Amino acid sequence: MPTQRYPFVKFQYADGSFDPRAHTYLPIRISSPGTQTHSLEWGLLDTGADSCLFPGSLAARLGHELKGEGVKSSVASGIQQMEVDTYVHTFRLELLAPDLTTVVWTSGVVEVDCVDSDHPPVILGVDEFLSHFRITVDYPAEESTLHWSA
Repeated sequence: MPTQRYPFVKFQYADGSFDPRAHTYLPIRISSPGTQTHSLEWGLLDTGADSCLFPGSLAARLGHELKGEGVKSSVASGIQQMEVDTYVHTFRLELLAPDLTTVVWTSGVVEVDCVDSDHPPVILGVDEFLSHFRITVDYPAEESTLHWSA
């Protein structure tokens, strides 16, 4: 069973100081099957999210027209069950090793809700991503470990 460990991420502020909290982000390459373009992103492990959620700006960078003709729209429930309009686009997800170059796992083509905002981080939810892994989140060691079937 393949295994990969990921140190938590601490964000650096504009003044050079670091956020004292560490976060469960993973390096992920997101590609568009239709345009063959890709982007390296940091995705937040969110065990409370049923599905992945991407900012619309990412979809646009990868060649998708967020609200284009024929794009399925949906309504997702966000924090505190607030409804959020989303637009469904297809992507392929590649989990990278901590070296940010080696691909250690690849999804099939998945449909992901995209929101018309630049603010949310890439959310790695259960249906398209987390369900493929056994995940250990070790807060004292500030490390996440993912195991998956080969």
